[in-house]
Amino acid sequence: MESFKKKVQAIVSEKQLCSIMNNTKWEKLQSGVLNRLPFPPPYQIKYILQEKPEPVTFDNDVWYLGDWIEGLFPFYSVEWIKVRPRYVKHHGRLVDGEVIDITEQFLELLHNLHIHYKEENNAFYIYGYAASTESIRND
Repeated sequence: MESFKKKVQAIVSEKQLCSIMNNTKWEKLQSGVLNRLPFPPPYQIKYILQEKPEPVTFDNDVWYLGDWIEGLFPFYSVEWIKVRPRYVKHHGRLVDGEVIDITEQFLELLHNLHIHYKEENNAFYIYGYAASTESIRND
């Protein structure tokens, strides 16, 4: 585990990234999502040591929820997550799915926890590390 952390730190240094989140902030966000929101919103995650995010595409609303219990660990290796606080609830084959949207509650959580984010196309980027904080906000 220690060699993994050293690899992450080496890439962060090589790319000249600055830390935006720390373990405490990640834990508060994780706890807030699990305890204050009606459901854990789906997200796309980009780890420092991976070339591509998981899942690779995440441009539309999805039917699944996010794994906020184990999916973000270890926090220090998360470059960013892209959260879409909505999901499509299916009612059967012949009926269109219903979009369940908790954007307002999610935004309120981010503001209450003083977590910086970037909003883009109904999704919220939360950076563990970034090259620049120019477009990241906390209002």
